[in-house]
Amino acid sequence: MLSIFKTSSIIYSFSIAIMLIPAACRKQNNPDQNKKVKDAPTSELGTVFPEIREIKNDTAKLALYPYASFFIIDLGLKGSEQKLKMIRQANKSDVPVKVKVFQDNRSEVAEIYPATKQDIDKYKKH
Repeated sequence: MLSIFKTSSIIYSFSIAIMLIPAACRKQNNPDQNKKVKDAPTSELGTVFPEIREIKNDTAKLALYPYASFFIIDLGLKGSEQKLKMIRQANKSDVPVKVKVFQDNRSEVAEIYPATKQDIDKYKKH
């Protein structure tokens, strides 16, 4: 009787562990799951060539050429990994991107998205 109880207990524990594995995998595969959302007004910065200068703690420090100042991406916000991915792709492809910054902190990047062909042509002329 005792061995049946132990076997049932082991099977129950194993079943619980099996049910928790998908949740752990989902969390690991979704880097934005526990991140904040900043809903604030933004301003268009324009077409820039981005470069990641440093990633430290929850902040990525960027150079956005032709601007002389540094900009940041808060890595605690949703979409931050996609922004870094877009910057790396822009560097690899040697093309500029369009950037929006938050109005309350003009050194914080709010959005990065692909530049149009016209934007790229205009950027390369200057």
